Amino acid sequence: MGIHMSESSGLLTSYTSYNGKAETPATLAESADGCFRDDEKDETCSVDSEKRAHKGLSVGLATMFLLAEMAGAGLLNVPKAVANVGWGGLPLIVLLCLAVGFAGTRLGLCWVLLEERWPEYRAPCRRPYPAIARRALGKAGQIVAEVSMEVTLFGAATVYLMVSSQIINDLLGSLVPSLSQCSWTLILGAVLCPSTWFSTPKDFWGAPLFAMTATLLACLVVVVEVVLEKGEHDPPEFPAPTFNSFFLGFSSILFALGGSSIFPTIQNDMKNRAQFPESVVITFLSLLAIYLPLCAICYGILGTNGTPENIISAVSGPAVKVTQVFLLCHFLFAFSIVINPINQAIENYFNVPSDTFSVRRVVVRSSIMVMEVLVGFTIPDFSKILDLIGGSTVALMSFVLPPICYLRLSAVRGLDGLPLRVVPKWEVVALWVVVMVGVVGGVGSTWSALSTIISEQSFASSCFSPQTFL
Repeated sequence: MGIHMSESSGLLTSYTSYNGKAETPATLAESADGCFRDDEKDETCSVDSEKRAHKGLSVGLATMFLLAEMAGAGLLNVPKAVANVGWGGLPLIVLLCLAVGFAGTRLGLCWVLLEERWPEYRAPCRRPYPAIARRALGKAGQIVAEVSMEVTLFGAATVYLMVSSQIINDLLGSLVPSLSQCSWTLILGAVLCPSTWFSTPKDFWGAPLFAMTATLLACLVVVVEVVLEKGEHDPPEFPAPTFNSFFLGFSSILFALGGSSIFPTIQNDMKNRAQFPESVVITFLSLLAIYLPLCAICYGILGTNGTPENIISAVSGPAVKVTQVFLLCHFLFAFSIVINPINQAIENYFNVPSDTFSVRRVVVRSSIMVMEVLVGFTIPDFSKILDLIGGSTVALMSFVLPPICYLRLSAVRGLDGLPLRVVPKWEVVALWVVVMVGVVGGVGSTWSALSTIISEQSFASSCFSPQTFL
């Protein structure tokens, strides 16, 4: 952690305020603007009258936001991921956590490099990840990053919708037995649709605290109930993993750790962006502290045969119902947050005014909601969508792009004609190892997820089947 901080701080030593006190580059954007510029401007970020506020997220609050976004739906599925991989899933979680965390710290340093070389990035940025990819890999890199982000967010929103409908069905199934999970998906989509027509509040400081409360409560309740109900479960079985099961578990773990697409956005809201690597380190250590005990206890007691796709389904009781209510509130709020950037991106593509409420906005955003419901109808099992996203776009944005962008940006020459940063050889090797793990694991996971989705059994469980819907 100290190494990350010293690396970040070293990039910022050339920035000093007029009174001699060291500050971050953002606080000096106004005075630095115009000192040195490239002819090519980045449309994703622009210097305008709205400068960065001197108040922003602290390291602790940024960590809270990261945990709230990452330890959500992945928490429910990660025990099944370990069950698919076997006991090797526990060290795999540690390995992938270290790899993604290391790549995440380098993604954070990418933004520090952007602020050092291009002053326009010291002002608020609407799409920071594509901005990093553009400066590192050109226009093609920006397009890849933007498409990957939108696909990831669309998949995550669909997962939240599916999990929410499953929770509602579990809570109200005995009261309204005539409605299935597919029916609740349709009802939930219709109810949520009007809320997507309006902009999502930007500053909801209680959201990450509530999300973390729900996550920790779910983890605690599941562990306690699994231990208490140990005698009620079948004897656990621990078969060797197959090729498909291993990579399905791999992709589920990636999804549970894959929050890199939002890293630059949260970093952009910090008062001192150079401190973001510290938040990343704390976040991944916290995730290990949550995931490892949960997976070890659940898999040890339930085995491969008794661990469901949604670990909440393995336990019952009043405490579980309360936990489900908390999780439902968390996922519904997360859905509204995640789907908003998708809406804005599609509106920008169709030139829909963002500052006024219009019929065109209603049509575009309602169409996106219809697409979410249709995908949910086609693949009602949220874990299959989770596996596909985890093995494809999440692997790309968490394993592949951060190391490559960091190495490319480090080689960019500064005002003195020298590279912005000389990367040690050990670090170059480590970063390329992370890239190779992401490529091999991502390809295998995507293949396994697609094979599962297009299987005959998957089509038989689609909501388009009358017996499934009813």
